[in-house]
Amino acid sequence: MSQTRNQYKDLEGRLNVTGKNINRIRLEKNLSAQQISDRLIMIGIDIHRQAIYDIENGKRTVADYELAAIAEELGVTPNDLLLEYTKHLKDEKNN
Repeated sequence: MSQTRNQYKDLEGRLNVTGKNINRIRLEKNLSAQQISDRLIMIGIDIHRQAIYDIENGKRTVADYELAAIAEELGVTPNDLLLEYTKHLKDEKNN
């Protein structure tokens, strides 16, 4: 990867790389954003329904502890939520 290249260009204006996967997995498991929010609040992570939507749409960043909690509540690992972007980085490194 070029040293002068803008590393964040590939985010296409999104503030996180996990939102699409969070949305996909949440819908696959037939969970509403409110249900995820409720589960997170029960374990002390204060993320309201609208924030879940904002994360999924790339309008909000995700802290590492939030990502870990969201992954736990979805029954996946944080790496599962980052998988596509990790593959992208490897491809970029090899080009």
